[in-house]
Amino acid sequence: MEQTSPPAWAWILVVAGFFMMIGLAAHAWTAYVTIDGIDRASHLETASPVALLEDLGVNGPRVPATIDANSRGAYARAVAQYVLDGTGVCLGFALAFAGLFIRINR
Repeated sequence: MEQTSPPAWAWILVVAGFFMMIGLAAHAWTAYVTIDGIDRASHLETASPVALLEDLGVNGPRVPATIDANSRGAYARAVAQYVLDGTGVCLGFALAFAGLFIRINR
């Protein structure tokens, strides 16, 4: 069997995936801080970032009834942004993993 070198473009997938993960994780953190601030003002406990993303993925983005009426819009926007960014982080991880998989198995 002939030995071939791994394709160089696989590194592009790895680097793009890592940049995607880092950039979107930073953006998701700002949404998480907003969610946490509004939850604290409403005397609610905020789940950890991973548990919150899992809860929102299972139950959908919703605004609890105990959130102040003045903060409901900001809370809804922050939750939606958090879900979008969390999904992007997961896709970036998959992209980086695919690039590494190609490099290792070629």
